[in-house]
Amino acid sequence: MVIFFVLISILNMIIYKEVPEITIKHQLSEVERYKFIIESISIDDSNYNDLKVFDSILMGNKILMLGENTHLDGQTFKAKSRLIKYLHENHGYNIVLYESGQFDTWIMNEEMNAHKAKIPADSIGGLGLFNFWWANEETQPIINYYLKTKLSSIPIEIGGFDIQFSGGLMVDRRTKLLKAFFDRNGINLESYPLFNEHFDNLSLLLYKGYVDKILNDKQKTRLLNEINALEQAILKLEQSKENIIYARYLNDIRNNCDRSWKYEPGTMQSMNFRDSLMARNLIYQIDSVYKAQKVIVWCANIHTFSSRYNEDYFPLGAYIKKKYGKASYMLNFSSYGRYGFDNKVINKPGKLAVENVFHSTRSPYFLINLRDIPANSFLKHDFVSTINQGIDQKREWSNFIDGIFYIDINKIPTYPEK
Repeated sequence: MVIFFVLISILNMIIYKEVPEITIKHQLSEVERYKFIIESISIDDSNYNDLKVFDSILMGNKILMLGENTHLDGQTFKAKSRLIKYLHENHGYNIVLYESGQFDTWIMNEEMNAHKAKIPADSIGGLGLFNFWWANEETQPIINYYLKTKLSSIPIEIGGFDIQFSGGLMVDRRTKLLKAFFDRNGINLESYPLFNEHFDNLSLLLYKGYVDKILNDKQKTRLLNEINALEQAILKLEQSKENIIYARYLNDIRNNCDRSWKYEPGTMQSMNFRDSLMARNLIYQIDSVYKAQKVIVWCANIHTFSSRYNEDYFPLGAYIKKKYGKASYMLNFSSYGRYGFDNKVINKPGKLAVENVFHSTRSPYFLINLRDIPANSFLKHDFVSTINQGIDQKREWSNFIDGIFYIDINKIPTYPEK
């Protein structure tokens, strides 16, 4: 019992440990010294004096990765949208690639260009993006901006690099589009019997519980081989843009099935497998599809991390940083808390987190460029931050990210009642 109470006391000391006042003052002084005030996060605010700090930060840059702490950070969506507009209008960033399906976002971009399916502007994002990146009031302005640029001499091209299905409006379209493509190119699905049998239920194949009931291990292997054979058949066709994207789509389907069957959802092993394939897709697009162009990447904070996270997880950003070095910039977003549905601030950080220091500056928005901070600053060493999904973590964050965009209080996105 004595040992038990001693352990409880030690645990309480760790959890409720107060940061010494002298440390807080020192950290606050450094944050005040190195922060760049951002005046607005509204895409409608075209007074860009506050964003001109990026003119020097991104000099010589090729890839800007814009993270987000969670997919429920509506204010972050707004800040990213304004920054994209500024960089497009002033610095030639004409490509925006999302952590969304490679094929789905291609279909979305084609519809934005030609409007063949007559999808309305307030729904067109649903062809390519996950719901949280288009179906709310915070993200609709950037979708409208993409559409507006399509009518200009410098349109923004939208793409994706994920292996997952992402567009909610694609559920009933995927098989129809694939079937039409196979028919146009004389590819007979009867030559691929197992794939043909499950062709109408592609999304269900991603659920291991479902697949385990209908396929044994040999059948799973056979199905993956058939998908690979279909990809190879497409690669033998003329290498048009459409044929290439369909071949890559089959490759993504195969890899996504393989991942879903091998790894438990949400595990580091599953993330590691997915990030390695997202990196392959993203690098292909940067080097081949959008060669010599500046690219903005929209994804979660954790995927921007430019160093190994742990022994099981090598993030997407680490592949990008390894290949492109300082021509890539990883900007992460963090907040002190978030307004809940009752308008109370929730998800506050633990007492040791640097977000408490950020909050005490009383600045709604600011930027810290970790690259240019002296090596003797506490910001260049281990410090606790909630920058990864709101979890208090102590790391040498300057090894993982290049900059922090701080939004004091975030908000849950606003979804229309319809």
